[in-house]
Amino acid sequence: MKNFDTIIGDVKVNAKAAASVVSKKAAMLYDASKHRISAETIKRSIGKKLIELGKLTYKATTQDIDLAEDIAKVVEEITELKQNLAIVEAHIASIKNQKICPECENKVTKESSFCNICGHKFEDEPEEPVKEIAETVEEAAETVEAKPDEIVVAAQEAVAEISEDAEEAVKAADEAE
Repeated sequence: MKNFDTIIGDVKVNAKAAASVVSKKAAMLYDASKHRISAETIKRSIGKKLIELGKLTYKATTQDIDLAEDIAKVVEEITELKQNLAIVEAHIASIKNQKICPECENKVTKESSFCNICGHKFEDEPEEPVKEIAETVEEAAETVEAKPDEIVVAAQEAVAEISEDAEEAVKAADEAE
């Protein structure tokens, strides 16, 4: 009987550990999905601004109007959006245990010393802490259009479902004692 109790205890410990891992993976998946949505929203905003820039340039050229201020404003907005996109993509890469080459934008593992595409050396570059990146990403997300609510809700439901399954596994292990 003592051996059975030991086995049940081991099952309980393993179930709790598995539930913890599943919960962490689900949270990472949700976080990455949320940031991918932000990245796509920023990309759409950049596309719209590029169209606006093209229209202004065309109008200035064909109608011989000085729209330099308007063009400069749109260029500044595009630059800001691209900076926000780079921050979001860096955070996504961080979640995936990757970093982005500043030379060619290739994604490599965090442990890489060189980019396998352009040969850029990473050694002397300090990494920004993840917490600071996350705060910057949240600020960037506030500057772009609203995220598609149905995708966020679906991701939240998936996380809740995985968490419920993990809780049920722990509960079943507890009841087996």
